[in-house]
Amino acid sequence: MIDRRVARTRALLQDALITLVPERGYAPITVEDICEKANVGRSTFYTHYAGKEELRSATIDEHLRLLGNRQPSSPLETSDRLFEFSRPMFEHAHALRFLHRALLASSGDTIHDKFRERIRRAVRSELIGRRIDEAGGSLEVAVQFISGAFLAVLAWWIAADTGLSPAQVDALFQQMATRAGGREF
Repeated sequence: MIDRRVARTRALLQDALITLVPERGYAPITVEDICEKANVGRSTFYTHYAGKEELRSATIDEHLRLLGNRQPSSPLETSDRLFEFSRPMFEHAHALRFLHRALLASSGDTIHDKFRERIRRAVRSELIGRRIDEAGGSLEVAVQFISGAFLAVLAWWIAADTGLSPAQVDALFQQMATRAGGREF
């Protein structure tokens, strides 16, 4: 168990990074910027993280861990529902639009790689055992197709400010994704 003071300091540093990314993008942010925003000294920063990259990795890991622990927001969500990851992720992106806009706008930055891989893993785990030919490569094609579609819809929805609620955009995604390729999964 992590000491509360350690957890608090790490949270301050992670929150500072999350606040700075939408303002400046990831690349130009310095450790000094993070320390100033978090109101901690450089030596404190380096006590917790070896550098900016380690902080970024820890922040993304924590972000995804919290997202993975989210409970369905609606009792209508059941285990029969395919792509259960989508609604909580749309809700999360909606709640943190400012951050997701900045992350999705910087496509050359690798900050979203873990997020993309998490989507692929979620899709793969939900498709295994369905009517997908795993040996013929169909599973991997479906994983790439559905995860790519989800990320494209998410980026469009965040950037376009459509007025669609997370539930509405999720319903549209679910409807289209489960009928991908002219057949239902």
